[in-house]
Amino acid sequence: MTQKVNPLLLDFPAELRGERVLLRPFRDEDAPALWSTVDASREHLKPWMPWVNDHNSVDFSREYIRKMQAKWILREDMLMGIWNFADNRLLGATGLHRIDWTVPAMETGYWLHPEAEGHGYATEASRLMMTLAFAHLGAERLEIRCDTRNLRSAAVPKRLQYVHEATLRRDRRDAGHALGDSHVFALTRADFEKLQSPSPSRTIIS
Repeated sequence: MTQKVNPLLLDFPAELRGERVLLRPFRDEDAPALWSTVDASREHLKPWMPWVNDHNSVDFSREYIRKMQAKWILREDMLMGIWNFADNRLLGATGLHRIDWTVPAMETGYWLHPEAEGHGYATEASRLMMTLAFAHLGAERLEIRCDTRNLRSAAVPKRLQYVHEATLRRDRRDAGHALGDSHVFALTRADFEKLQSPSPSRTIIS
């Protein structure tokens, strides 16, 4: 029988470093950067991520960061900013969401500032999240879900050799409240182990 995971006792990296990006939880002082990045990405993200409608001030960003800090401590949701090494610029965000520690299974996602798209940052960040989930958190399953119309987002799991398991019909509403379909991509631990996965040495604990 598999031993039950107690997520509150897990030790794992607080920062993940790739070749160009740094992933880390948001801090209080990141609120202005988060607000400006979301605000600059608003129209770009709105079709896929209706939550941007509610993100309307620096104070909202600060409150949101503190809520996510609490969820991080409880291991309920693990949000991380995607930062550019070269200029310490916030590019977007990623994380582990919908975590079910009884499996363990979780979902990862990502969004980027429009100027950061097309440079492979989402792929690099998602590869690091694979390492966090499977190598450090004992995940047995990791999902990526996206709107079927969001071709750029769907290209990331395909590039990382996720398995396209399903297309869920009329399972979500977009910012205009229209019904849409979602792709479900997933990796199992066995899938991950078969891949040429990122070396754990590239994940720096700090």
